Amino acid sequence: MFLQSQAELALGSRFKALSERFYELANAAYRMAGIEFDSHWFPVLRYVQVKGPGTVSEIAAAIGQTHSAVSQMASKLRRGGWITRGGDRADGRRSVLDLSAEGERRLGGMGPVWCAIRRGAREAIARSGGALLEGLRVLEAEFDSGRLDAYIRAQYARLRDSATDVKRFAPQWRAAFHDINMEWLERYFAIEDIDRRVLSEPEKYIIAPGGAVFIALVDGEPIGTCALLKDAPGVYELSKMAVATGWRGRGAGRLLLDTAIGEFRRRRGRMLFLESNSRLAPALTLYESAGFVRQPERRPGSHYQRSDVYMIFEEPATRRRRATG
Repeated sequence: MFLQSQAELALGSRFKALSERFYELANAAYRMAGIEFDSHWFPVLRYVQVKGPGTVSEIAAAIGQTHSAVSQMASKLRRGGWITRGGDRADGRRSVLDLSAEGERRLGGMGPVWCAIRRGAREAIARSGGALLEGLRVLEAEFDSGRLDAYIRAQYARLRDSATDVKRFAPQWRAAFHDINMEWLERYFAIEDIDRRVLSEPEKYIIAPGGAVFIALVDGEPIGTCALLKDAPGVYELSKMAVATGWRGRGAGRLLLDTAIGEFRRRRGRMLFLESNSRLAPALTLYESAGFVRQPERRPGSHYQRSDVYMIFEEPATRRRRATG
């Protein structure tokens, strides 16, 4: 699933999707039992069944929903004959929700289906290691205390103000190297076999043959990649240049590019080239600003079906001599 690939970033969306699947599962159980009941009604009806009459505000606070949502739900349940709405003896300005006699009767026979749903959820949790309910309790406490909000705010300020750094590849960044590159490849092109090999095992296909991989980091968070692939003695290909979406505009691409060119110079390479695609206009502009010159034809024996741009790096002195003719 796509949301699973987004990990913690999609936690709220994943909880929402999982919640809807639980609702659907419970509704199927109610239908199986011959009961006309919508599982979305459960929190309000169960509250007044267990706790007794309550105001909309009291119920909303107890079940973690908004006043508006509970008020709308109460109107629906009242029309359906589940609850009554009466005045609060202590404060005539407030109304109190309570089960109707019909609601009491209907809920009175729910025991078997509720027990079946509870057992099913318990069994699923047990198969996952049994820590889900405790994890939810802790997460709810984090929201209630405000700690989670404060932590997110502090982390944002830290990440916003942190400089971008570039490091040589280490095994802990293997997944990031794969994912950052797959992100743009899947968006713009079809994934080719060479992509799968190189991105899955950069140590084998890039580093071991004499190349290098660089990772751009912000406060330890990998946000970009590039690689030097050794094509022949003294000949290198700039490849796997990518910056994760959401991290553009911080100069990470230029920093990676300059690092790769610096490594090429350190190795006293005699040729540095890249292959790209004409659809990637911002990337091509960046390459040209760093000294790559577009060639009139595709590279002979190109690795990639998607490649329609071939560029070769020229040192500033070479470019000046060519410009002056």
